Amino acid sequence: MSDKQLILNTVQNFDDLASYEEILYALYAQLEIQKGIKDMEEGNTKTSSEVKEIM
Repeated sequence: MSDKQLILNTVQNFDDLASYEEILYALYAQLEIQKGIKDMEEGNTKTSSEVKEIM
């Protein structure tokens, strides 16, 4: 799905009374989710053990 189609689908799920901030937050959340999926597909992740060591 293209970025434009993803944005349109996200916005269309809101009713007409949704605020600008609500829509922007949903788009931002969707962006972060897509970035996470891309990182996962590219193997740019850490195991829970690695995260525990960092913390």
